[in-house]
Order: sequence, then C-alpha cells, then structure tokens
Amino acid sequence: MKELLFIIPMKDPLRAKSRLASVLPDAVRARLAMALYRRMLRFLQAVQPDVDILVVSDTEALQAALSSAMFLHQKSNGLNAAVSEGAAWAVAHGYRSICVLPADLADPCADDLERLLALQGGVVLAPAHDGGTNALLATPPEAIDFCFGRGSCAAHQQAAEMAGVTCTIVPLESLKYDIDTSTDLARIKGVAWA
Repeated sequence: MKELLFIIPMKDPLRAKSRLASVLPDAVRARLAMALYRRMLRFLQAVQPDVDILVVSDTEALQAALSSAMFLHQKSNGLNAAVSEGAAWAVAHGYRSICVLPADLADPCADDLERLLALQGGVVLAPAHDGGTNALLATPPEAIDFCFGRGSCAAHQQAAEMAGVTCTIVPLESLKYDIDTSTDLARIKGVAWA
C-alpha cells in the first residue's frame, strides 16, 4: 500500500478567479490561476519529493504544466466532485491517505505542511481565515463526504462526526489564506503572473 497522495483540484484557468473580475481582466485572472497552480506543483515537488501528486481537472490544458505529477480528467462538475473523484482514484490505486490542497494558497510553507502531515489519522483540517478548508488530510481517502465551500471547515468536522471518524483541526498560518479577493492579492509572494 502507498502512503500518501496529494490531490490538487484545479478549475480551468479561463474560468478561475471569478471573484476577482472587478479588479482583473479575464486574461490576467487566467495567468494568475496558472501561475499559482505551477507554483503549488513546484512547492510540493520541492518539499515532499517522495509523495505522489494528482491534479484533478476538467481541462486537459493543465497537463502541459505537469512534470512528475499525475493527471485525472474530471468527469463531473464542481470542486467537491473533483475531490471525490480524486479520492476514489486514490483508493483504486492503493493509497492509504490523501491530502487535498488548493492550487491558490497565498504563501504555503514547508514547516506548516509538515505539521499537518504529522497528524495523520482520521481527518485533519487546516481552516482558511474565512471558515473554509485550505488543507484536508483524510485516512482512508474516502473517510468522509467532501463539502468544500463557504463554512466548509465546520461542515467537514460535522461530516467526520457523522462518519464516526476522528477529526483534528490545526490552524496553520501559511495555509490560512488563498487568493479569492482583491484583498488576498497582497498576500501573494513569489509568483510572476501580471
């Protein structure tokens, strides 16, 4: 059995970052989404080189940015469906655990990721500053039903409770923020996108 699979669900960059439409034109938002995606792949490959990465997306265009990561073409719609498809793929390929990370984390750091991964067992959640979930570690991969979106940290906690699965919440500073709003743009470090 393989230990851990990182899952990065990724929307088509041409449709990503819609909440930034008032401050960024379409083409710039697409470049930003791709830059964040590439940076997340480089970050994971640098800090966890022995762990497999699976990108789940509805667009084949993202495959060009992959080096050692794997790609799963999403069959259904939405973020939760993408994560569910990735979790099912992980089970089918013998992974013990998954770690779901968004491609658009503002400034992830290796130490915080290590802290998260050290807590394997049941479900481990790193909450976003707005009550969402910016990292989810699940053992086994399909331990709970996924409910990403507004208020998802509490929803994931409730899903774990309903499934009879241990749930640990670990606030981690570098995993608190993703890039969704104009305020979030100021938090980006090390991304050339404009």
